[in-house]
Formats: sequence, C-alpha cells, structure tokens
Amino acid sequence: MAAAFYYIIFNPAAGSGNAVDTLKAVRKVMNDRQIDYEVRVSRYSGHTVQLAKQIGSFNDHPGAVVLVIGGDGTLNQTITGLKMTRQADLAVGYIPAGSGNDFARGIGLPDDPMKALECVLSTETPLVLDIGQYAEQTHQESGYFVNNIGIGYDGNVIARSSHSQIKTFLNRFHLGKLSYFITGVIVFFAQKPFPVIVYDQQGRMEIIQDAFLVDATNHPYFGGGIRFMPGAVPTDGQLDLVLVEHPNWVVFLFYLIQLIRGKEAKYDRIHHFKGNHLRLETTELEAGQMDGEEMGTRPFELEFTVAKQNFWFNLSEKK
Repeated sequence: MAAAFYYIIFNPAAGSGNAVDTLKAVRKVMNDRQIDYEVRVSRYSGHTVQLAKQIGSFNDHPGAVVLVIGGDGTLNQTITGLKMTRQADLAVGYIPAGSGNDFARGIGLPDDPMKALECVLSTETPLVLDIGQYAEQTHQESGYFVNNIGIGYDGNVIARSSHSQIKTFLNRFHLGKLSYFITGVIVFFAQKPFPVIVYDQQGRMEIIQDAFLVDATNHPYFGGGIRFMPGAVPTDGQLDLVLVEHPNWVVFLFYLIQLIRGKEAKYDRIHHFKGNHLRLETTELEAGQMDGEEMGTRPFELEFTVAKQNFWFNLSEKK
C-alpha cells in the first residue's frame, strides 16, 4: 500500500542551492494530491543525522516514509541517523538533488526530480538493497555508506572540489559533474603513491606498495558518473574493493576517458577484491571520502561488511 505519511528531510545546500527549486516542485505535487507530509530542514554539517534520529525515535505515523531531498551525503546521513533508533527499518525515499547523484545512477533511479518523485509515490512495498557498513579503528568510527569509501586519489578530489569555486559556479548551470573532472585532472598529477595492506574475505593478505586509489564500492559509479566498477551491484550481498596502483599517466588518462565515455577498458594495474567482509590498512596520512563527503586525512584501518536497507521507490516507474 502507498505510504501514509512522508517526513521530508531537505538539504538546501545540496547542488549549491539547486535543491530549493526541487523542494518547491515536490511540495506542489504532494499538496495537489493531498499527501500528508512535513518538512525538516538540514541546516548544518551533521544536522541530518540528528533529524533522522528524531524521526526514528519518535515517529508515531504508521506507514511513514522518510523522503530525502539532497545529495548522496544527505542520504548517507539520513540512513546513519535512522540506524541508531528503534525504528531503523523505516523506509527511505530519495529525490536526487546533489552534484554527483551517483547513488541514483547506480540503482537506476532517474536523476530528474519529478520522475524520481513518481517512483517514490507509486511505491507500495519497500525495496531492500545492500549498503556498505564500515568500522574505522584509527578514530574509532563506524557507520554506513550507500556509494563508496575512497582513499587517496578520490579522497583528495572530494577534498579539493568541496572547497572549490569551480564547483559552485558549475552547479548553477547543472554542470556539477564537470567540476569533478576538472579537479580530478589537477589532483592526478599531485597524488603520490602510498602502501596499502588488503585482507580478502578469506583473510588472505596482499600488500600493494604504490597505491594511487583505493575504493570500496556498493555499485558501479563514483565521481559524478564515472562507471568505474561495472560488476558492482547493490543486490548481491557483497562489496567490491578496487585498488589502482600509481599509474603511467598517459595510459591512465586514456583509461579514465574511456570510463567517462561509458566504454569498457582494461588496465593491468588494477586489483579487484569482492566479498561481504573485507579489510584494509594504510600506514601513511591519506585523504578519505565517504559518499562524497570528506573523512579527513589520516592513516586508515577499515573493516567493511554488508548491511541491508529498506528503500521506498518503484524502479519500474522510472520511465
């Protein structure tokens, strides 16, 4: 049956402010259809987690759904907050309104807000998908990710693009993905190799001395639309861990361009691990990112497992 009530968590900063127009359009549709809802606005870093915790702790609407309007980071924080409550199984709908929107792309949800809304409103039963779960020993952190956790290259790309005027400017013209590409080229020539230890699902250890990029992912996309890991799917109960050794820049740029164009490409300096329990360690200070949000710079000791999440969208309605 259709959802009886929607808690809308809205991030006005998503997409450098483009999400504001999305909220207005969503509210008009829901008002016209006389759908019950209330809006809760995320006003500062980490506020979304608190809003989701409040909803999960005090919701008294049977059949309620939490509807996120924002970017992948807002979706991440919503799920993280709900997982801390007695109603951790509340279903989460999503209207992509960020710069990258890799989660929507990875599961086949339209990036057009009104089409995504129709996928949400036409849903009658939750869709259960995999999400990543992590524990980080260096800072005693744990949480969830819907896209990926990256260390090295993409961690530095996110760190630089998050504070870039280029991203803000391009988002005004709905070209936020281009900012990742521009920053990515700049960071490419600055990123230094670093050693990584990986433990696969059987506990076997592999040491890579000159890593360039390390990425634990739940679906194929990262960086605002680069189909980096075609075999990753959020329904197989496993995560994919991709490690790229420090590359020959000519070959790697060709490889990256092929991926951006959606073409299949082979590169012999890529290591791929797959499983529902993976570990990695770095010994040097490296930048990290989770679902497009900065994790800071540190040595990392990460353990990855798979969790399940109830989502509220009907992908058969995406067209």
